[in-house]
Amino acid sequence: MLKLEPRLTVVAEAENGSEAIAMVEEHRPDVVLMDIIMPVMNGIDATRIITSKFPSIRVIVYTIHSAESFAAKAFKAGACHFLTKGCSAEEILDEIGECSPGAKDAKDELFP
Repeated sequence: MLKLEPRLTVVAEAENGSEAIAMVEEHRPDVVLMDIIMPVMNGIDATRIITSKFPSIRVIVYTIHSAESFAAKAFKAGACHFLTKGCSAEEILDEIGECSPGAKDAKDELFP
């Protein structure tokens, strides 16, 4: 879905948390959409590493797990937003827009 959105550029995809960190180091995206449950390294640990190494990169956790404990762990790790799978594409795009650089000033231009 994100690849079809003309206002976004998907620069990489990762199969696990370790790979996500490597992709962030290589591509330096503005926003990362991160799952929690992944092989090798989970998304919470990967989020913690990404947000500590690259404070300007925003991480949105997007997961099937809706329990508050998962959200609390995600925010403690540095996530800027927490979305559960099943939310609308519009919600995902809105959150990406809010996390994008200059979002306060340019959100309407990025995602009208």
